[in-house]
Order: sequence, then structure tokens, then C-alpha cells
Amino acid sequence: MSVSTNEMTYPHEEREGTTMSKDIRVACCLSDAELRKRVATLVARFESAVLATEELPDGYVFRVPGDKKWMAVVWEAIVAERECCPFLTFELTVQPNTGPVSVRVTGPAGTKEFLKTILSRSMNGS
Repeated sequence: MSVSTNEMTYPHEEREGTTMSKDIRVACCLSDAELRKRVATLVARFESAVLATEELPDGYVFRVPGDKKWMAVVWEAIVAERECCPFLTFELTVQPNTGPVSVRVTGPAGTKEFLKTILSRSMNGS
């Protein structure tokens, strides 16, 4: 499979004959009810772990504790969000000796505004 720098084919989408370009739409594919449930459960757990938030031009960096419990929550959130929000890019930086984990979440234009609506608690410093 040949992949250009401007367009990437994803296996689950290839079956459907579609590709994802850098111009992907910033939108969650969950229904309103599914999104409300996700925000009330998984997103709430993720937000409860956030120690600090750093704003980036195209997203945010969230710092969370580096212990096993919170790393499991971070991983669960990444796995779930990759399915419903394929435009998001996740990068983890894990400090030595169970130090804090930085979760960088970025994406195309509109991503930061989208994240603000989903992660309101972290954005308001609560």
C-alpha cells in the first residue's frame, strides 16, 4: 500500500473504500446520548486525573499522575477517543520513576475549540 504525505489510508476505512486526509473534519461520531454518557464517565475520570493543562496552538497538553491507575485511565481514554474522534492525535511523554505523564492532544483547525466543549472542567481549572 502506497501512502502519500498528504493522505493516509486506515485499514477499517480501506474496507469501505475511503481515505483520511489532513483536511479531516473535526467531529465526533458518537450520538448525543453516547457523547453525554462518555463525558459523564470516561471523560470525567480523565479530567479528575488532570494536574495541569497547557494550551497549544492546535490542542492541549494534559499532565496526569504517572502511577498505574491513572495511566490505565489515560490509555482507556485514548483507545475510546481514537474510535469516535479519528481526527485527534495523541502523544504521551512518560517521566521516569512513575513521574507525571504528559498527554498531548492535537489535531486540525477546530480541534482546540472541540476539546474545550468536551473537557470543560479541565479548561476551567476546576
